[in-house]
Amino acid sequence: KKHLSGRLRKPIKSFPAIAREAFGQKGAMFLSSVMYFELFSCLAVFLVSMGDHLQTLFPSVSMTNHMILVSILLMVATVLFKTPRSISYLSVVGTFTMVAVVLSVFTTALWEGNLAPEIAQQNLHTPHPTHVSPPPYHATWITAGLPIGYGLVAFCFSGHAVIPSIYNSMARPQHYEKMISVSFVLVLVCCVTVAGSGYYMFGSTVSDQITISLHDAPQIDAAATMKGLTWLMILSVFSKFSLFMFPLALGVEEIIAPLVPNDRVLEISYTLIKFTLIVSALSVAIFIPSFSFLCSLVGLICTVIVSVIFPAAAHLKLFGSHLPVWEKFIDWLLIVGGVIFGIVGTIATLQ
Repeated sequence: KKHLSGRLRKPIKSFPAIAREAFGQKGAMFLSSVMYFELFSCLAVFLVSMGDHLQTLFPSVSMTNHMILVSILLMVATVLFKTPRSISYLSVVGTFTMVAVVLSVFTTALWEGNLAPEIAQQNLHTPHPTHVSPPPYHATWITAGLPIGYGLVAFCFSGHAVIPSIYNSMARPQHYEKMISVSFVLVLVCCVTVAGSGYYMFGSTVSDQITISLHDAPQIDAAATMKGLTWLMILSVFSKFSLFMFPLALGVEEIIAPLVPNDRVLEISYTLIKFTLIVSALSVAIFIPSFSFLCSLVGLICTVIVSVIFPAAAHLKLFGSHLPVWEKFIDWLLIVGGVIFGIVGTIATLQ
């Protein structure tokens, strides 16, 4: 602990502040731009996810109309949830619903077992059969899927930008390292559990959202349960939308605040900002209605920069002269690896 405290120069409360300390004002502006773009892109991802799930429940309505309806509901929610305290309630809802989804997927995999052979045979008799690997219907290695896969994994571990804020808001900051370690272990366990359960059940036919595969599988004789699971997923994503939009709208508000004459106009402007963000995210979601594609791009472009390249680069810049050789090697490995994977993965995904 003494070694760590000796490295600290002055209290830093955000990622942009770290960037400003390490790379100056231009570095802070660049990182802030990437962070805000990441938050905005996540809004479009959430709309696509809700549209996909609603279409499985109400297939007679187009996905675009579903996303428009959800956007209208989100506009109403932005009027009701204005403060960080009210937003925190949404965080609790999102946490509980996500735990319920993970447990449901895992228990369904244990109960139903391997459904891939049945679904693969069923797909072969459709007008446009889905590509499946030969028996046992679980491909060991798919090179073409690596770029999107890497982006999706990176997207799952996004959110590093809020870590300094969490530390500064903790009542007992001395427990920060334990808290952050446990949090990421839980995220890893949830991701591996869902990924393993989904691939075990559906193999190469699995959807980019496991809950959609569960809902559409005729072999699962629990229609009511699967509909409930789908609604849980919609609720979870709905709550995350508001959570991600709050800091983004607040950041835009801080930019225009000097131009606003009084608090009343500022409050109206804040509401209009959120409405504009929703409409803009809806436009992106309608133009690119692919959940896996959007997640992969956000992960490869934004998350890799914010969560992999920047922390290592800032660590080298601020403490490089005091670091042992092995720490410098790890930092450079993260920087070079992040740049290569980000560029190559983005190009491959766009192609």
